Amino acid sequence: MIPVVGAGVRTLVMSLFWSFLLFGGMAAYSELIANSRFLARSDEVLRRAARLEPRVEPLVAERLQAEARRRAALYEEEIERTHLVDGMVVNLSAKGHMMDQCDSLLFSSLRYVSLVKLDLKTQANSAWQAIEQSQTDGRWLRHPRCSRSTSRDMILGVLIAMSQAPEGFGEHLSTLMRLVDNNDGFFGSGPIYVSYLSPGLARFVALLAERQGYPTTKLPEIIRAGYSTAELEVLVTQRGFESHLGALTAWLELELTAKVPLDLSASGTISELVDRIVSPFAADSLNSQRLGWITDRLIAADPSNLFFRYLRLRAAGALTVTARMHMLNELLNMPHFPSDRLPMNCDRSADYLWQRENRGKNQQPLGCNEEYNGTDFLWMAALLLENLPDAGLTNH
Repeated sequence: MIPVVGAGVRTLVMSLFWSFLLFGGMAAYSELIANSRFLARSDEVLRRAARLEPRVEPLVAERLQAEARRRAALYEEEIERTHLVDGMVVNLSAKGHMMDQCDSLLFSSLRYVSLVKLDLKTQANSAWQAIEQSQTDGRWLRHPRCSRSTSRDMILGVLIAMSQAPEGFGEHLSTLMRLVDNNDGFFGSGPIYVSYLSPGLARFVALLAERQGYPTTKLPEIIRAGYSTAELEVLVTQRGFESHLGALTAWLELELTAKVPLDLSASGTISELVDRIVSPFAADSLNSQRLGWITDRLIAADPSNLFFRYLRLRAAGALTVTARMHMLNELLNMPHFPSDRLPMNCDRSADYLWQRENRGKNQQPLGCNEEYNGTDFLWMAALLLENLPDAGLTNH
């Protein structure tokens, strides 16, 4: 009798297991369809709101653009005067000592992209040349004066810089691919969670290589096998630095696909794997809604973040000239960015505004004993000013 009872228990347990699995699968399926329809509706609402937004008068828009360019030029002059060490951006202590040099590769890359988009060609060329020098034996350095192994966020910065196709970047991209291929996926000497090329970064390397005309069959296997993980990472990403990296990942994909249209359905995304069973009932293919989903999650995590809001509007096709003008006005009126000098720690509680959850003014008076390099202003101003001279001041 005991074996019979045991078999009955096992049958009951397995029945419950498959019931829960089926229930979970149906719930997940329903959630995917609901999210797809929500995103489609959300995108339409954002586009409609952008069309109805009060138009900025031409003279006001002209003043906003002029002030943004003036302040960006002032910040860049101050960066060059006091905040470059070996051509790479750093922050400064009250005594003039460099700080945060081990994060320099990422933020130097963001500064370079900003200078390109602000059409400051001479400064941009110098910035790129300094980034090129932050290598040894083909390995990227956080900063020539930082001894720590480089990390994924630093490599993301390099790829962001490469998105602007600077001179010689194709050779650096080839070197990076060989390095990763010859070292079993590692681009640095750190542990696997620091210096191993993630599937998401591998996918961007492949996209950049495609722009350079590399045949897919010639790419290293680890590069060919890259796929996006951003759709899942955004579910567990913490507000602050990690969510900012997710935002930069979304920006890089938007940038690459805007310059050269790419077939994302064949470029490695998790969402494409479930599209076949969901698409008949969804508002649109999940793969085409990836960036909307990612940027919507970023906004949910930090709705006051101006960079995140820019990304959400851009992903939704709602980043009109009028929307840019309103955001530019907001940027210029933020007390975190002084109009006559670089920001300091007595102005705000963050060195780089868009990667910190708490961006408000310090609640308790602080001595001005740290000066920040202001790359966060350059970055946001450059994105909002991009293409405006040719766009015309309309709602389209």
